[in-house]
Amino acid sequence: MDHYIRFNQDRWNRVSRKRGNPYTIPISHEELQLAKDKPLEVALTVGKNVPTEWFEKAKGNRILGLACGGGQQGPIFAIKGFDTTIMDYSEAQLASDQLVALREGLTIHTVLADMTKRFPFEDESFDIIFCPVSNVYIENLENMWKESYRVLQRGGLLMVGYMNPWVYMYDSDIVWDQPDKEPHLEFNLPFNSRRLEEEGRIEIDPEYGYEFSHTLEDQIRGQMKAGFAMIDFYESKDPSNRLTEYGSDYLANLCVKL
Repeated sequence: MDHYIRFNQDRWNRVSRKRGNPYTIPISHEELQLAKDKPLEVALTVGKNVPTEWFEKAKGNRILGLACGGGQQGPIFAIKGFDTTIMDYSEAQLASDQLVALREGLTIHTVLADMTKRFPFEDESFDIIFCPVSNVYIENLENMWKESYRVLQRGGLLMVGYMNPWVYMYDSDIVWDQPDKEPHLEFNLPFNSRRLEEEGRIEIDPEYGYEFSHTLEDQIRGQMKAGFAMIDFYESKDPSNRLTEYGSDYLANLCVKL
């Protein structure tokens, strides 16, 4: 793994073990039972659930949760009858999925792997790939798109959420920690924290790790270049992010493997 990948992996393990953010808190028994009796409700981004009709387009029930460990979406898929695999590079996040599966008597396959490398699955192993906002933590998206295409069956669906890159133009300390100050433009796009660190312009906070904004060309055209066709799209807003006064900070799309 590259240095930044190891750093981010360590960060997620550390934060997950202390339940340090909302994405590390496993779903409770009560929440899971409520989810079982309702239409499928899962989120690729903050602020909006995935349209249920996206899942209705699937040709099968084999689902890969790509970089979405934490014991949240995986158990919901499993209790809804999906053949569920969760791939993540954080042992601690995968342990949360295993914890919920054991507690609830569910089957969830957990795989420790890095999505910047070849995925440890045979060709056409899945009908759906579900990837919440995770590619913000990797620098290059090409392998992620190519491998997603390879392990999906023909007609398989790729559901992915990602950051709207414009939010990375602003000083995040001011945005999140200094509400008395007006946000101001600070960084060019695409935002690349590894390069900015090398230039001495920022210091990486171990609680957050390295992040990368990516261009929309790398996000959207990257999927198309890999062989996908986009068939749906939406935006959403995190109400706790004061930049959303000006626009949506999250994007999500549905693609099909041609």
